[in-house]
Amino acid sequence: MNIEKIHEYLQHYLDYVITPRINKELVGNEDTPITLSVYTLRMGSYNPPIFHAFIDIDPNWKGSMLKNLEKDIENFMKIFSIDNKVKVHWNKRPAF
Repeated sequence: MNIEKIHEYLQHYLDYVITPRINKELVGNEDTPITLSVYTLRMGSYNPPIFHAFIDIDPNWKGSMLKNLEKDIENFMKIFSIDNKVKVHWNKRPAF
């Protein structure tokens, strides 16, 4: 499957599964809801290649919640037979 399709499916997964769950669990009524958007996906050049996901999160969060999100994204990628390590870069842009 090509990267553009995976990008599209991952964005839908974030929009309809992950974001509502996070907002329900962590965000109160007076807080700003969290939004997630996929900037780009890249396959690394090392052997074995690392799959890089550049995802924007607004407002910027830190901590253990991001580790859980990374695990959810890594598990989602297995649907597309991507068994390589998945590295999620939060609010960053690729240098390559």
